[in-house]
Amino acid sequence: MLRIRKLRERRHLTQKELAEKAGLSESALRSYELGNRYPKDSHIKLIAQALEVRPEAFADCRIRTGQEVIHLLFNLEENYGIVPIDGQAVVKVTGKHPEVVKALLDWGEAHSKLESGEISQDEYEIGKIHTRRTRESFDNSSQRKSYY
Repeated sequence: MLRIRKLRERRHLTQKELAEKAGLSESALRSYELGNRYPKDSHIKLIAQALEVRPEAFADCRIRTGQEVIHLLFNLEENYGIVPIDGQAVVKVTGKHPEVVKALLDWGEAHSKLESGEISQDEYEIGKIHTRRTRESFDNSSQRKSYY
Protein backbone atom coordinates (compact mmCIF):
# COMPACT_ATOMS: atom_id res chain seq x y z
CA MET A 1 0.00 0.00 0.00
CA LEU A 2 1.82 2.99 -1.33
CA ARG A 3 -0.55 5.18 0.70
CA ILE A 4 1.01 3.94 3.96
CA ARG A 5 4.42 4.99 2.72
CA LYS A 6 3.21 8.44 1.66
CA LEU A 7 1.55 9.07 5.00
CA ARG A 8 4.54 7.72 6.92
CA GLU A 9 6.89 9.98 5.00
CA ARG A 10 4.63 13.00 5.62
CA ARG A 11 5.05 12.27 9.32
CA HIS A 12 8.83 12.01 8.86
CA LEU A 13 8.89 8.49 10.28
CA THR A 14 11.06 5.56 9.28
CA GLN A 15 9.52 2.15 8.70
CA LYS A 16 11.04 1.02 11.98
CA GLU A 17 9.57 3.97 13.90
CA LEU A 18 6.09 3.48 12.44
CA ALA A 19 6.21 -0.26 13.03
CA GLU A 20 7.10 0.34 16.68
CA LYS A 21 4.34 2.95 17.12
CA ALA A 22 1.81 0.59 15.55
CA GLY A 23 3.03 -2.50 17.43
CA LEU A 24 3.88 -4.34 14.22
CA SER A 25 7.05 -5.89 12.91
CA GLU A 26 9.15 -3.82 10.56
CA SER A 27 9.08 -6.61 7.97
CA ALA A 28 5.26 -6.68 8.02
CA LEU A 29 5.11 -2.93 7.50
CA ARG A 30 7.65 -3.15 4.68
CA SER A 31 5.56 -5.87 3.00
CA TYR A 32 2.45 -3.71 3.26
CA GLU A 33 4.21 -0.70 1.77
CA LEU A 34 5.62 -2.73 -1.11
CA GLY A 35 2.24 -4.28 -1.82
CA ASN A 36 3.53 -7.81 -1.22
CA ARG A 37 0.91 -8.32 1.48
CA TYR A 38 -2.33 -6.56 2.34
CA PRO A 39 -2.78 -5.67 6.03
CA LYS A 40 -5.65 -7.11 8.03
CA ASP A 41 -8.27 -4.61 9.17
CA SER A 42 -6.83 -4.72 12.68
CA HIS A 43 -3.39 -3.78 11.34
CA ILE A 44 -4.85 -0.96 9.25
CA LYS A 45 -6.43 0.42 12.41
CA LEU A 46 -3.13 0.21 14.29
CA ILE A 47 -1.23 1.93 11.49
CA ALA A 48 -3.90 4.62 11.17
CA GLN A 49 -3.79 5.27 14.90
CA ALA A 50 0.00 5.50 14.86
CA LEU A 51 -0.14 7.99 11.97
CA GLU A 52 -3.07 9.89 13.52
CA VAL A 53 -5.32 9.38 10.51
CA ARG A 54 -8.61 7.66 9.91
CA PRO A 55 -8.40 4.09 8.54
CA GLU A 56 -10.30 5.36 5.50
CA ALA A 57 -7.18 7.33 4.55
CA PHE A 58 -5.81 4.03 3.21
CA ALA A 59 -8.79 3.32 0.96
CA ASP A 60 -7.95 2.84 -2.68
CA CYS A 61 -10.98 3.58 -4.81
CA ARG A 62 -9.19 2.10 -7.83
CA ILE A 63 -10.60 4.72 -10.16
CA ARG A 64 -8.42 4.73 -13.25
CA THR A 65 -10.54 6.09 -16.10
CA GLY A 66 -12.84 9.00 -16.85
CA GLN A 67 -15.78 6.62 -17.16
CA GLU A 68 -15.09 5.29 -13.66
CA VAL A 69 -15.08 8.88 -12.33
CA ILE A 70 -18.45 9.53 -13.99
CA HIS A 71 -19.98 6.41 -12.46
CA LEU A 72 -18.54 7.36 -9.08
CA LEU A 73 -20.29 10.73 -9.43
CA PHE A 74 -23.56 8.94 -10.23
CA ASN A 75 -23.13 6.84 -7.07
CA LEU A 76 -22.36 9.95 -5.02
CA GLU A 77 -25.59 11.52 -6.27
CA GLU A 78 -27.60 8.46 -5.33
CA ASN A 79 -26.05 7.92 -1.92
CA TYR A 80 -24.99 11.41 -0.78
CA GLY A 81 -27.07 13.90 -2.71
CA ILE A 82 -24.10 15.32 -4.64
CA VAL A 83 -25.56 16.68 -7.88
CA PRO A 84 -24.29 18.65 -10.88
CA ILE A 85 -25.12 22.33 -11.25
CA ASP A 86 -26.84 23.02 -14.56
CA GLY A 87 -24.49 24.32 -17.23
CA GLN A 88 -21.36 24.11 -15.07
CA ALA A 89 -18.68 21.49 -14.46
CA VAL A 90 -19.23 21.69 -10.69
CA VAL A 91 -21.31 19.80 -8.16
CA LYS A 92 -23.27 20.77 -5.08
CA VAL A 93 -24.28 18.80 -2.02
CA THR A 94 -27.99 18.78 -1.27
CA GLY A 95 -27.65 18.29 2.48
CA LYS A 96 -28.49 14.61 2.63
CA HIS A 97 -25.36 14.06 4.76
CA PRO A 98 -24.37 17.15 6.81
CA GLU A 99 -20.91 15.73 7.58
CA VAL A 100 -20.18 15.54 3.85
CA VAL A 101 -21.36 19.13 3.38
CA LYS A 102 -19.12 20.32 6.21
CA ALA A 103 -16.11 18.38 4.94
CA LEU A 104 -16.57 19.82 1.44
CA LEU A 105 -16.86 23.37 2.81
CA ASP A 106 -13.72 22.87 4.86
CA TRP A 107 -11.91 21.34 1.91
CA GLY A 108 -12.91 24.25 -0.32
CA GLU A 109 -11.70 26.75 2.26
CA ALA A 110 -8.42 24.89 2.62
CA HIS A 111 -7.96 24.74 -1.14
CA SER A 112 -8.49 28.51 -1.35
CA LYS A 113 -5.82 28.98 1.32
CA LEU A 114 -3.47 26.74 -0.63
CA GLU A 115 -4.10 28.69 -3.83
CA SER A 116 -3.49 32.02 -2.06
CA GLY A 117 -0.29 30.78 -0.40
CA GLU A 118 -1.67 30.96 3.16
CA ILE A 119 -0.81 27.30 3.70
CA SER A 120 1.76 25.02 2.09
CA GLN A 121 1.05 21.94 -0.02
CA ASP A 122 2.27 19.80 2.88
CA GLU A 123 -0.12 21.49 5.34
CA TYR A 124 -2.94 21.03 2.84
CA GLU A 125 -2.19 17.32 2.37
CA ILE A 126 -1.87 16.72 6.10
CA GLY A 127 -5.22 18.41 6.61
CA LYS A 128 -6.87 16.07 4.13
CA ILE A 129 -5.82 12.93 5.97
CA HIS A 130 -5.78 13.94 9.63
CA THR A 131 -8.14 12.25 12.08
CA ARG A 132 -10.12 15.19 13.43
CA ARG A 133 -12.36 17.20 11.17
CA THR A 134 -13.01 20.79 12.17
CA ARG A 135 -12.82 24.18 10.53
CA GLU A 136 -9.79 25.23 12.56
CA SER A 137 -7.81 22.62 10.67
CA PHE A 138 -6.23 24.94 8.18
CA ASP A 139 -6.26 28.05 10.33
CA ASN A 140 -3.43 26.80 12.51
CA SER A 141 -2.05 23.76 10.76
CA SER A 142 1.38 23.99 12.37
CA GLN A 143 -0.18 22.94 15.68
CA ARG A 144 -1.82 19.93 14.02
CA LYS A 145 -4.57 19.97 16.63
CA SER A 146 -7.47 19.51 14.31
CA TYR A 147 -8.10 19.09 10.62
CA TYR A 148 -11.24 18.79 8.56
